[in-house]
Amino acid sequence: MKFNKNCLFLFLFCLVIYGAFLGTIPLLDPDEPVYGETAKEMIAFGDFLSPRIYGEFWYDKPPLFYWLEALSFSLFGVSTWTARLPSLLLGALTPVYLYLSSRKLIGERAALRGAFICASSLEIIVLARSSVTDTLLTLTLTIALMSFLRKEYFTAYIFCGLALLTKGPVGFGFPALIVGIWMICTKQFNLKNVMGLKWYWGIPLACLAGLPWYIAMGWIHGGPFIDTFLGYHNVTRFVSPEHAGQNHYWLYLVVLLAGFYPWCGTLPGIFRRTRQWMKDRAASFFLVWALFIFVFFSLSSTQLFSYILPMFPPLSMLAGMYMTDCEKTGHISKALILFHLFFSLLTAGAIALAPITPAGGVPVRWGIALFMAAAAVFASVSLKKGRFHTFMVSQALLILVFVISIWGAFSSPVSSLFTSKAIAEKLASTERDSSIPLYIDTFYRPSTAFYTDIYGSALPEFDLRKQETEEKNAAKGVLLPGKDEKADIPSSAYILVQKKVYKNWPEEKKSHLTLLWEKDTAFLFLKKED
Repeated sequence: MKFNKNCLFLFLFCLVIYGAFLGTIPLLDPDEPVYGETAKEMIAFGDFLSPRIYGEFWYDKPPLFYWLEALSFSLFGVSTWTARLPSLLLGALTPVYLYLSSRKLIGERAALRGAFICASSLEIIVLARSSVTDTLLTLTLTIALMSFLRKEYFTAYIFCGLALLTKGPVGFGFPALIVGIWMICTKQFNLKNVMGLKWYWGIPLACLAGLPWYIAMGWIHGGPFIDTFLGYHNVTRFVSPEHAGQNHYWLYLVVLLAGFYPWCGTLPGIFRRTRQWMKDRAASFFLVWALFIFVFFSLSSTQLFSYILPMFPPLSMLAGMYMTDCEKTGHISKALILFHLFFSLLTAGAIALAPITPAGGVPVRWGIALFMAAAAVFASVSLKKGRFHTFMVSQALLILVFVISIWGAFSSPVSSLFTSKAIAEKLASTERDSSIPLYIDTFYRPSTAFYTDIYGSALPEFDLRKQETEEKNAAKGVLLPGKDEKADIPSSAYILVQKKVYKNWPEEKKSHLTLLWEKDTAFLFLKKED
């Protein structure tokens, strides 16, 4: 096989920007430590079939990502960086695969630029540095969909099965819907082409790869698994908001603009070429793929910024095609330059005015912001003069400085505000009466378990809206580990609670509490009733 230096460059670039300061900031609450703790307990219980957390069965996600984390822990020990190592490697493989699989479809230069844009987009970077399932889902869906486009059906169906084993029914549903809509939009939807997808042996192959775990879980755990995994995590969360008041139809427009930094300037050009590109086989496929993910999750009642990650690979390839078209024609639109400059300066301004102070104080914060502003101006001038290579190199340096700034200089304030490792360690070092139960805010509980092996009991929810949601879930047979059936706290108890949560407690719940200490975002109380 011929050595490809571009693959090596892409992979090494990803290792640097995804791996720099990877373990400096502890696992971010509440999602990252949930995955880490579940993988830890797989090893502790010697059970790699049924995920657990706090010693209870946990029906949140299929096991493929947990298995990768457990492998990382087994090889390198349990730590923050080993929890994130699978995402780092999966994130690095995604642009490499994109480049290799798209060269013959859109050309060498467009493929390399698109892959580089994917590697250096902010949303990709953030989630490749996070212990969550989204990078694995994005890689499996990307390989499945690119394989359909390339008519490599064996690979396509295998990775549909692996996507099913990563995050559930979307592993089957998304490729089927995206390919089907694309065929309809490009007038290819006929019996001959549908049969040409080889679905009659492909679907059984995908089921062979992805379904055995589901069958085993349904056989062993029955109703609780079906009601919780399929009913709650796949149906209820789509039609009913998990986080009331946080879902908006416009949310993913903001996420798209922020997540595609520093390449947002290409979006107007991509939009203008939509009609032209619908006549191109590969470009039309990328358009349908990206738009489907965006629209689907915009309509979902439960919205998290990570959900639209699978749209960034096809969007990046479109951006690479657009940049290459600009270079070939010599026409560089003012919109491209102005949008790039605007969003780059906006990001620099956000860092300058950030309410948190990095190591080194305000001068460091302003120094970072001024460097990023200068780099944005330099990149825009290079673009205006048609120096695309210089522009791409300046973008690489810009995103590298951004990563070093956020995960290096800002690591201490970010850790205090968004992680609870220090809180968990302070709890572990606190002398407590072993006869008095410990109640831990469910937001802190995963991190406390991961870093100190202290489970405690779930702190009851005193917010009436959340109580109503939990009651509805219980009535539907949904089993969410860590939810205590008791509606109150006993007369004697230790209570670890978020400051902002405690602030909104009813006054009667605050009685008989003695503050033992406060740390970052948490209070530890001792409750003693006479």
